[in-house]
Amino acid sequence: MPSPQDIARGSEYNTCFGCGAENELGLRMKFRELEPGLVESRYAVPDHFRGPDGVIHGGIQATLLDEILGMAVSSALGNTGADVVTASFALRYKRPAPTLAEVVLRAQYERADGRSHFVTGELRDADGNVCTTAEARWVHVSAG
Repeated sequence: MPSPQDIARGSEYNTCFGCGAENELGLRMKFRELEPGLVESRYAVPDHFRGPDGVIHGGIQATLLDEILGMAVSSALGNTGADVVTASFALRYKRPAPTLAEVVLRAQYERADGRSHFVTGELRDADGNVCTTAEARWVHVSAG
């Protein structure tokens, strides 16, 4: 297995809420490709993104997982993801995910079917407990 490497989307994503390094109000997520199609991100969610006290808001969890799933698709396809978008997305909240402590997000590209790409992912707390799982279908879009 090759050694993990940092990966990023193209410059057109610099201001993206999830992954944009130039978005001062965004999450500014960073990603590591563990192998093609398998991507990880470690992130400590600030407390101002909470729902109940000390728990990551469900919408922020969805954003974190959508970003990591998209990076897994991009990694598997060997590109920056400019031509694939989320078509369907399902989450399962299993236990509270804590703010202020590092969480680990991991996504795995599963398969392709025509223009569709299927990916799964999860958010784990610092103790390794699965807090939230996700699965999604991403599709290629045309420039028109």
